[in-house]
Amino acid sequence: MDIQEVLTEIRLSGKVIPITGGDVNQNYRIDEQQKSYFLKIHPHVTKRFFEAEVDGLKELAPHVRVPETYMLGETNEGAYLLMEWIEPGKGDPRELAKDLVKIHRSTAPQFGFRKDNYLGSLPQLNTFEEDWWTFFFKNRLEAQIDIAEKNNRWNETREKEYQRLKKELLNRDDHRKITPSLLHGDLWSGNVFYDKQGRPVFIDPAVSYGNREQDIAMSQLFGGFRPEFLEAYQESWPLEEGWESRLPLYQLYYLLAHLNMFGESYGTQVDHILMKK
Repeated sequence: MDIQEVLTEIRLSGKVIPITGGDVNQNYRIDEQQKSYFLKIHPHVTKRFFEAEVDGLKELAPHVRVPETYMLGETNEGAYLLMEWIEPGKGDPRELAKDLVKIHRSTAPQFGFRKDNYLGSLPQLNTFEEDWWTFFFKNRLEAQIDIAEKNNRWNETREKEYQRLKKELLNRDDHRKITPSLLHGDLWSGNVFYDKQGRPVFIDPAVSYGNREQDIAMSQLFGGFRPEFLEAYQESWPLEEGWESRLPLYQLYYLLAHLNMFGESYGTQVDHILMKK
């Protein structure tokens, strides 16, 4: 997708600096005389892709620091989103944990969200459900399994172990009362940083209302969060008994998504969770 075409459309002509590190979008910093901007471009999608991101940021904004969004649109080749550029700084993971608690303290009467959105480049289904495990298995795990099947990344062994895992979980855990909490939804270390004042900034959400353990599970999956983060979260709002035993199931959602986006290199981790007795 031609960045010059996008710059013409958004009427910016400043210095363009590519930003590396993203798996989904082409990212740029645009330096104008008085202000810098962050520009995200995604080829081969409509603006609906970025509308979902803006919806998620707006849901988080009453509780924590998120970038402002200025303009989104689409061309014949894809879509773009123009946002506030926030200069990164250093911060305290304890403050990040406290802000995450603020997000999770926001609740809803049902599990889900008013619109479907995206986890990375994959669709994320958010059909409302009264029961947490009904929501999680249908809209999270089985939605990803459907994609894996279409891409020939699911087999009889994985299906058998998944059904066993699902049955065991429901027999053991179906009685718990779970309150739908607002979730960031994609809480790996690349989706949070600190501004120059040390305030945590949350970006690239995949929001829904669900079990807050899901955000904790993602934060612990790929590393990048210092131990003080989880310690401070537990001090602010302790997780329920048995939470550690449930994290792998939530991590399975993200690993299935990575299997679908990046291939069988994530298959071993998927199988490790499925085979756990």
